[in-house]
Amino acid sequence: MRKIQGTRAVRVSLNDGLIVLDLNPSNTVTLAQLRTVLKNNGFVSKEARLEAAGTVAADDQALVFTVSGSGERFALLPSGNARTAYEGLKERLQAGPVTVEL
Repeated sequence: MRKIQGTRAVRVSLNDGLIVLDLNPSNTVTLAQLRTVLKNNGFVSKEARLEAAGTVAADDQALVFTVSGSGERFALLPSGNARTAYEGLKERLQAGPVTVEL
């Protein structure tokens, strides 16, 4: 995992089945690339929690988060406690794309 370009730090807990990967802000690695590296090293990725900076824009009535650096895009969906934040983003988008950290 340390060989991934843009890696700042790696923490692995085999007992918890958890890998925490800190990347430099200017990295361009995508989630798909990270999953491939994990698979090639004998790990199975079930879910991922990301913290990323990028922009949110409306795309065909949906909100899309584009990660700075890699350009990877994720659809944002309103659910549970995040529904208020989602609606707030929709309102802010009337003025154009919004820069956010998720």
